[in-house]
Amino acid sequence: MAFTPSWVLGSTCGTITNKFIIGDVPLQGYANSFSKNLVESYEDATSGKLMSITEEMMNFLVTLDGDDAILINNAYIFNVVSFDESGAKRKMKTLFKSALTAQKKEVSIDEVLKKFKSFVFKLRSDRTLLAPKGWKISDVADIGWLIKIHEKRVKITDSF
Repeated sequence: MAFTPSWVLGSTCGTITNKFIIGDVPLQGYANSFSKNLVESYEDATSGKLMSITEEMMNFLVTLDGDDAILINNAYIFNVVSFDESGAKRKMKTLFKSALTAQKKEVSIDEVLKKFKSFVFKLRSDRTLLAPKGWKISDVADIGWLIKIHEKRVKITDSF
């Protein structure tokens, strides 16, 4: 079994959220497009799972009065990509392992959402968690093939 790491799911759904907010393609198009490439490495990266997580993230963001959804998402993506769960700098490649390596245990939708909500509440009290100005996921060294998915141009035809 090859399951998606939590940070890959979170950063991907955060990217889908940002692209949907500023784009002109239905949410299903982004979920389908990202899933098409992710399922090559992770069997649980279905369009339905990505869509569910993204919808819940957006529903939560709507409940935040006056906060900028894109600013929050960029901070979230920056932090999950740059730091592991213990707060240490994430090492994309080590001598024996890659951070993109599939896991043996599936991460649930609720687990990703719990981490996202927890981060948002932490961000409200600690603005140092914001992404640096101009930061892009392509700035991360050794992120490999994941960058191609995050920067992929999505077309309206991906919705079907």
